Amino acid sequence: MFCFNLQSSRHAPRAVKPKSRRQVCFPAKRGNIQVVLSSVCVLVMLSCGSGEIQNFEGIEIQSDPRVDRIDIRIYLLDRNGIPLIWNQSILSPSVGVSTISEADFTTNVKVYSMRNGAKHKKVYDGRLIDLRWSQELNRLDRLLTAEIPRVLIEEDAERDTPLGVITVEIQTEKQGPFTDTLERTAIYKF
Repeated sequence: MFCFNLQSSRHAPRAVKPKSRRQVCFPAKRGNIQVVLSSVCVLVMLSCGSGEIQNFEGIEIQSDPRVDRIDIRIYLLDRNGIPLIWNQSILSPSVGVSTISEADFTTNVKVYSMRNGAKHKKVYDGRLIDLRWSQELNRLDRLLTAEIPRVLIEEDAERDTPLGVITVEIQTEKQGPFTDTLERTAIYKF
């Protein structure tokens, strides 16, 4: 049974004690309890889905060489290789119960030098630095950006080109791992 106390508001502006108090009670009906329980179940189901990005089934990487680092762009893809877009649904990485922080991603990157047009020596094996959500101008693609500082990349005296191979692996607690490889990209200064 649900009960509410109602007070007479006739004398509310003055500091006079109200003369009457009424208590209104509503019988607890089976339908009301079912509605409350159903609402709780829906909330629990939504919270179980948190930490997942809807349709996230792959990645595509691109790199931009800079003087002191290699910038990495990671596009989140669906099963057909089409980039996911921001706020496509309630289960996007920045909205609602499925908010996913950059800290929830585990990353690994391997960088290889090249010799005679083929992968030669592993010159970096570690995590991506400064992983963050990003967005390109005039595009809605879901995009993570990160970097590999050049000081972490070992020098390879046997290499014959400043180009190399970069392999990125990324996963969350509930999705992945997803891997993509970028070949013949600049890893050393010219």
